[in-house]
Amino acid sequence: MSILLSTSLLVTACNNEAAENDWQHAHISGPTDSGWYPLSTLFSDIWMDELEEVDVTVVEGGAIGNIREVNTGVDVQTGFAFASDFVDGIEGEGAFEGEPQENVKAIGAFYPTLWNIAVLEDSPYDSLEDVVEYGADVIPGNPGDASEAAFRRIFEAMGYGEEELEEAGVSVDYGGYGDAANQMRDGIIDVTVQGGGPDVPGLTEIDATQSVELLSIPDDLLETLSDEGYGYTTDMTVPGDSYSGQTEDTPTIASWAIMVVNEDMDDDVVYELTKTIWENSDRVEEEQPTRGMWFDPEDGYGEIENPDENIHPGALKYYEEVGATD
Repeated sequence: MSILLSTSLLVTACNNEAAENDWQHAHISGPTDSGWYPLSTLFSDIWMDELEEVDVTVVEGGAIGNIREVNTGVDVQTGFAFASDFVDGIEGEGAFEGEPQENVKAIGAFYPTLWNIAVLEDSPYDSLEDVVEYGADVIPGNPGDASEAAFRRIFEAMGYGEEELEEAGVSVDYGGYGDAANQMRDGIIDVTVQGGGPDVPGLTEIDATQSVELLSIPDDLLETLSDEGYGYTTDMTVPGDSYSGQTEDTPTIASWAIMVVNEDMDDDVVYELTKTIWENSDRVEEEQPTRGMWFDPEDGYGEIENPDENIHPGALKYYEEVGATD
């Protein structure tokens, strides 16, 4: 009996220690000049203001790397990612080809990033097919970026893989948003793909002197992308007049910004972290209005691919309590 009691006490002590360590953890975000970083610091402030046990440190990261880091759970336990990258991670596809991330779960989805396929209004490009027909010079982001994956998958769905694009004279180079925007402004490239909410600050700066236009994704192509199960939302538009050369709503795909967590994090800790964010969504909307306006627990649950399987049990408990799973 004493041996059983000692074993029970030891297990309880270990579980309590694990939970205590989970309350005090590192959260991985984007670069300090990204949209994710101020949201991460706001989340950490909310957690530490509302939950006495919590001590969260925000560190810089990036979309793909965040999933890898949270999956290992060594240095960070929570972080931001794109829903489409999360799907790739758990299925071992895209940037995670052959390397499924088996230890990462979602806490929830928070707001959409709409992919802006941008050109200058005075360019000859009025459609995605024109990009191929006229052999455009494109910077879709850096290799493995969510924007680069969106570009690649859009054109693959049209029947143009890397080889077909090259044969058509399409030149694909790589770089960050700022570099791509500068090169488009200077006439070095024709097309860039960038994520906005809904517009992109760098493209808005160009639009002040040279009208920016967006290329729309046709309905049949949106349906194909939806059927592929990439984790994109395919029923959204960039509102008209987001840029001076874009007078009508422009259909596109979107990747929701989500929070991921190591699956071994204590269920009670994840439950409290999840609950505290959603119960303070008014503060998020006040301090981060363009993102906070989207906050809704039903989307938090519903915009995760296979939510009952891919959301952490602690977070799932909260969504069930508030009826978001109905």
